[in-house]
Amino acid sequence: MNLAAEASSRDRILEAALDLFARHGYAGTSMRQIAAAVGMRASSLYSHFAGKEAILSALIEAYGPASSAGRLASPQYRALQDDPAAFCRRYAADLLGQWLDPSERRFMELLSAEPSRMGEHRAHFVETLFEREVGVAADYFRRFALAGRIRAPDPKECARLFMAGLTFVRMQHVLMPAEPSPRAVIAEALERTVGNFLQLMEAK
Repeated sequence: MNLAAEASSRDRILEAALDLFARHGYAGTSMRQIAAAVGMRASSLYSHFAGKEAILSALIEAYGPASSAGRLASPQYRALQDDPAAFCRRYAADLLGQWLDPSERRFMELLSAEPSRMGEHRAHFVETLFEREVGVAADYFRRFALAGRIRAPDPKECARLFMAGLTFVRMQHVLMPAEPSPRAVIAEALERTVGNFLQLMEAK
């Protein structure tokens, strides 16, 4: 199997698993059901993933904070490493797109379900969010501060403050309501948050 076909099969497996986990729960979904959903034999499924634990871990990497951390290393973000305003607005816009992705919403519902069965995976999500993503964002704020573009005595805490504001918007407009607020409303709330943050961090 070539690399493109391998990636396509892997993506189809993850999509099917996320849908089944969301509908039947992690415990209520078998490897056989996942294989059937993608039209392959269960034995073939194991050539891609060792088991359900491996699939769930891959979903966390695909839809959790690791995806944001990965974006921060992209050339598009590296091009903004001397422009804190453009960086913060790009970061918020990309998160908005991620938050409103139906697969992301199903993933968050899955992560919140069956907490007693998913403690280890929730811990991995938390570690990735509060260490990996914060650490990568802090590197940008450190560079901004060294260049005199912002005031950030502690770049890591600066990154946490920025991300906390965005997270509050997500909770208010995406996670807590029965249905997410309209995209324009969320975008406006994010712009207020980003604008206020930039004023607070503005170099004197």
